[in-house]
Amino acid sequence: MAKNMQKKYQKTTLGEFEYAFRPGNPLIVFLNCFGDFDTEQNFSKVIKKLPTNYGVFAPDYLNSGLSGKSLKSYTIHDEAIKLVKIINDLNAKDVIVVAHSIGGVYAIHMLDKIKNLRAFVAIEPTTREIILNPPKEQVYLAHKHDNPEQFIHDKIDELFTKSEAEDFWNTTIKNGERFDDEAAQNLTKAMEKDDFGHSEQRVSNEFPVIIITEAYRQKEYQRSEYFNQNAETKIVPMGSFHYIQWEFPTEIANITRGAS
Repeated sequence: MAKNMQKKYQKTTLGEFEYAFRPGNPLIVFLNCFGDFDTEQNFSKVIKKLPTNYGVFAPDYLNSGLSGKSLKSYTIHDEAIKLVKIINDLNAKDVIVVAHSIGGVYAIHMLDKIKNLRAFVAIEPTTREIILNPPKEQVYLAHKHDNPEQFIHDKIDELFTKSEAEDFWNTTIKNGERFDDEAAQNLTKAMEKDDFGHSEQRVSNEFPVIIITEAYRQKEYQRSEYFNQNAETKIVPMGSFHYIQWEFPTEIANITRGAS
């Protein structure tokens, strides 16, 4: 666990959220990918590169990580609104959202509701195009893996220290074992029932967006709902696979600091 980090729990009508928290300003909100990863671990290399006076809020989604099972049917939008309430109750003077993968969909639902939001840093956020009409170019097909779980496991072993990698993978396995098939199905249904794929909602122009992506996806993000008309918005090509925060944590931490 990063320095001064605490594990906290918040009960809601949808279920109980677990989140890693450190007080400070600005408050960096980390939004995770889908799966069994603990959010703090997924972003741990970036968190360690941030100044220790920066606040951190890193929640696990319902039916995943260290959070609880959902108590009723819900959508990503429903869950995002509960997370906004927790964030706003922290009364941070400045907030920066850092979202990876499906975390971008959560962010779309959250950004215009978070108080004192200063910037949005998106690491290969999930686009409507990827959901509804994935590009057919060969370069996209070449980035698919026959055994994605083994590929990710190997990358964790490669990019984390031995003890960090063992802890990361063991925690991931334990997280997965906490939930039954019904919980896994509810997590999938939350995405399927959400209106993100068929809405026209875009990120507001009121704050800068920094999109960090592998070079081959730049055009996809230029035409995406994440790219706005703020003068400071930009796309930064970086990385060789989807979990760019594992490869370039210093660079991502510096981008986050620059956005504060």
